[in-house]
Amino acid sequence: MQRIVLLSILVLLAPGVGPASGDLRMRAIMHTKLSNTQVLLKAIVTTDYKEIDRAAVALTRISESEIVSWQNPPKREYTDQAMLFMISVDDLREASRKRDIEGVGAAYSNLITTCVHCHAFVRDARVASLSLPGTGNR
Repeated sequence: MQRIVLLSILVLLAPGVGPASGDLRMRAIMHTKLSNTQVLLKAIVTTDYKEIDRAAVALTRISESEIVSWQNPPKREYTDQAMLFMISVDDLREASRKRDIEGVGAAYSNLITTCVHCHAFVRDARVASLSLPGTGNR
């Protein structure tokens, strides 16, 4: 819960986003997130609770770093996805602490779903922004 409050504060205080995929820093962050989720999957499959927690903590730090790197005010949909991601990471850590591999798997599935939804949102926003206002078919 504390992480969710922290994320909310970071979102409000961040200088902004729009996660521009062309931004080198954002690409590096996304690559690090991807690598970490792969490490996390390996830890889940091998039931290595210590590594699950370590990877989840790293994902939290990466996400916090991402949020403070935002340059423009983020769209609500993006901040909603960021919050869902952080909630999934917290759920994953809690299930790991309880040594509940089924709960860990469910939280990991939710975490990956937030990634898919967020990337779809960013992709759709990018496609929608390719045309200039007022240049529609007449």
